[in-house]
Amino acid sequence: MMWRWISAVMLVLLCSSVSAQERIQARLGGHGFELELVREPEDRRKGLMGREQLAPDTGMLFDFPAGTTPSIWMRNMHIPLDLLFVDGLGTLVDVFTEVPPCTGQPCEIYQASQPLRFVIEVPAGTVQRLGLAPGDRIDLSGYQLRPAPPL
Repeated sequence: MMWRWISAVMLVLLCSSVSAQERIQARLGGHGFELELVREPEDRRKGLMGREQLAPDTGMLFDFPAGTTPSIWMRNMHIPLDLLFVDGLGTLVDVFTEVPPCTGQPCEIYQASQPLRFVIEVPAGTVQRLGLAPGDRIDLSGYQLRPAPPL
């Protein structure tokens, strides 16, 4: 009886932590987006893997430790994405558009041209729709003022 009670409590705690994913309100090309925040190494590795869809005006914000040159691959992805590589000041540095899911090994790697702090994954076609280009400013609602995650 006690084990069932403990199992039930653990299940509630697990579900509540999953649903408590922090979200950031951002502006890309003057357009509002809601971005899921991932800071932990395991969360960054998983990213959007396994997702069947990504609603318009949503995405994922990957926050990397200082000095990181982020790389993204599309392993276990089911949807194409646009990838935005953003420095710590919110400047768009590199853009990869219409990136398809990886269908066989080895998967292509999409890497930043320099160390930077953020990668934003949004639905494919977003960059073209909003006319985004390197040098544009991305408004992360002040999130970039928070300390970067530790190594």
